[in-house]
Amino acid sequence: MIELMVGILIVALISTIALVAMKNSRAKARDAKRIYDIQQYAKALIIYASEHDGKYPDLALNGYLGCGGLIDEEIKKYIPGLPRDPLDPQGKCDTNYYYYYVANNNCFGTDAVLPTVSAQTVETSNRDYHQNSCLTGSEEGNVKSASYLIIVR
Repeated sequence: MIELMVGILIVALISTIALVAMKNSRAKARDAKRIYDIQQYAKALIIYASEHDGKYPDLALNGYLGCGGLIDEEIKKYIPGLPRDPLDPQGKCDTNYYYYYVANNNCFGTDAVLPTVSAQTVETSNRDYHQNSCLTGSEEGNVKSASYLIIVR
């Protein structure tokens, strides 16, 4: 009986370790997808600008990406199947997990304004998934607190 209980305890311990590892790897995979998605949005915006005399979508189009807003209408021909955050597959943008576009963002506290795309929240604490060089920029879309931000150039 004792041997059976020890065997069950060992199996339970191994299962717990496997479940924790799987949960962490899923979160890392979602974070990698978020970064990939906003990189694709940034590339789509660069193509948009190349076809519009170097101009990015204007301030009126600031907003959520992949949620059916005006910015989506402008860039959907440059990025097929607009990406959405993995934790918001319906594109409701009513959670802490979303992508956002700001046309004119003063990212460095200077007079230079630049377009940005950001992933508001990532799940892991890995430094590779936290990059925001716009800590002094726009409040729009909570860009200052975004976990990952790309300046579109």
